[in-house]
Amino acid sequence: MENSAKIKIAVSATIRNQLEMDIQDYQLKGIGELCNKIIELHQELASFPLSKRISRENCELFKNSAPLQFILHKRNGEFATYAVSKKIKIATLCRHYLQQYVDMPRGKREIFLKKVELSKIDYAIENQLNVWLDYHGKRKMLAPCFVALSPAHMRAYLVICERSELGVEFKAFRLSHVKNVEVATAHNSNSADDTVAFHTQTNALYRKSLDFKNHFDPFLCYGQELKVELSPEGVALYNRAATNRPKILKAPQNPGSHNSFVSAQEEIASALDAQRPGIYIFECSPELAKVYFPQFLETAQVLAPAELRNYFRQRFLKAATAYGLVDLNGKT
Repeated sequence: MENSAKIKIAVSATIRNQLEMDIQDYQLKGIGELCNKIIELHQELASFPLSKRISRENCELFKNSAPLQFILHKRNGEFATYAVSKKIKIATLCRHYLQQYVDMPRGKREIFLKKVELSKIDYAIENQLNVWLDYHGKRKMLAPCFVALSPAHMRAYLVICERSELGVEFKAFRLSHVKNVEVATAHNSNSADDTVAFHTQTNALYRKSLDFKNHFDPFLCYGQELKVELSPEGVALYNRAATNRPKILKAPQNPGSHNSFVSAQEEIASALDAQRPGIYIFECSPELAKVYFPQFLETAQVLAPAELRNYFRQRFLKAATAYGLVDLNGKT
């Protein structure tokens, strides 16, 4: 792409640090790509107070800051013309919109940067169509179900339904990693039937997509159960390890209690407070279990589902082999 003017802006350390973190998190090429995306979509941000006095104050405020430099792309030529027409320095105008961008919650920044892709995704969802897209370097045909933010608005996700060798699966994709979206048509698919969104082809799949939407979490745990036996140390670790912590559905009862009026939530709270060992039932997908429970080591034993129990058994067997505790045949 041809380039236009070189922009040099004095910005605060907060703006610079956040932009640099977003470049890494959203897998962008560099500061130029991110800044040009923000400027290209600047009309979606808060309007600029067109005051020369404020412009001068902004310049004074950041005059001792290290400059941020990038090339303004030709596609943003109208932005430069707009700044000239309002007699505002283009650097001042750029800094304003960078600040508006940084002030947004992280997940909403992710949605903001994917406005072009989201327009196609929203069209496909509304018309119950599949899409083609690139995700982690692979071209896929899948059905977009909905876009959602994580509970703390730190991430934005596209929940999709995809056909695979295992059947039909639901997954949550990081929205920032979704690229090159194209709505499926009879011309870019094997047949017209392939264009119909996979999750709308049966009532069961469609209801499942709604369940995930109404009970969203990035690991799509709703409706999936995990049985784990925790030691007292394991319960204590669960109380401390808050990141990606799965919800408890059922906890071991107090053997000395005969109160039939205690609710499930009260029983769970009591078990956690007492660090009561035993079998806990979690609302937890296999993907979340593989992320959360390895830190528990010997203080947690996955009991079911069987496939996941075998996964942990094999991983710990490999770890024991690496430490010289067992040979390759599993013998001590």
